[in-house]
Amino acid sequence: MSLISPSLAQRIEQARQAQLRKQKAAANSGWRPSESDRQDRYARWHVEEAVEQDSENWLLSYLDLITLLLAMLVVMLAVARLHGGGYAKSDEPVELVGTLATSGLPKYDGEYSEFDATPIPASWAEAPATVAAAPAASEAATDEVVVAEAAKPLTAPSKESLGLADLGKSVDVIINEQSVSFRISNELLFASGQATLSTEGLDVIKRLAGILNKNEYQVSVEGHSDPVPILTKQFASNWELSSSRATSVLRELVRDGVAPQRLRAVGYAETRPIESNDTPAGRAANRRVELIMDIAPQKAAQAAAPAAKGVQAAAPAKS
Repeated sequence: MSLISPSLAQRIEQARQAQLRKQKAAANSGWRPSESDRQDRYARWHVEEAVEQDSENWLLSYLDLITLLLAMLVVMLAVARLHGGGYAKSDEPVELVGTLATSGLPKYDGEYSEFDATPIPASWAEAPATVAAAPAASEAATDEVVVAEAAKPLTAPSKESLGLADLGKSVDVIINEQSVSFRISNELLFASGQATLSTEGLDVIKRLAGILNKNEYQVSVEGHSDPVPILTKQFASNWELSSSRATSVLRELVRDGVAPQRLRAVGYAETRPIESNDTPAGRAANRRVELIMDIAPQKAAQAAAPAAKGVQAAAPAKS
């Protein structure tokens, strides 16, 4: 054994060599986990896969319910056929609960059965008398009731019944159930822009007055014009022109013997056309004077008069 101690440099070199040997030995050997370490790591990080349930399991319950419903319907059908004898129609009368027959009410055996029930007359079960038996019952009654017959529907009178046959073609006559209209063109009655009757217009109005004097109906004289504006010293608009023409015709009717209480005059200007104003012919048709004779009120009064007489005649019979 050498007595000479190693120097400092030798000791450092020996320590370095030992360190290198340790590192080399560790690299060659390596580290391997034990079996218990592997099991712990597997149990810690392993997740079990979730098993999906069958999504069609509800169909079983649904089919069971449908089967039970079908069986219940079959049983109900069998019971109905057993007690009802099928669906064959029967000619036997069916007695309804609570209906009245000639034998009276059904027997009551409830709490108040000890009291006597009010008897129901057998006549209540009979069918009501027909309408044909009504006159016989009214003759036996002490008070007579007179009912006026319903008024007949209004019908349009004819030209002959109104005396219009000799009027000629210069006047258009429109007849309905309520009124009779005499339509006259302004070209026949007046000059352009004037409200004074011409010679031909006076003749036409005189013939109309003769027809109107044959009855007592109310007459409305209406003046109409086209939409072409007029502005003169005498007429500021078509309103004044149509009103003046209607008034001229009314005055002439009064001179010819028509009662003034039956007449009235009104002007409508261009507000009530009967044809389109887009053509000269349409505007000429709209320039007119109409005499409208109201025949509905007179006919209604004539229909009501016989009914009033019948009621007055039946009044002494009541006393």
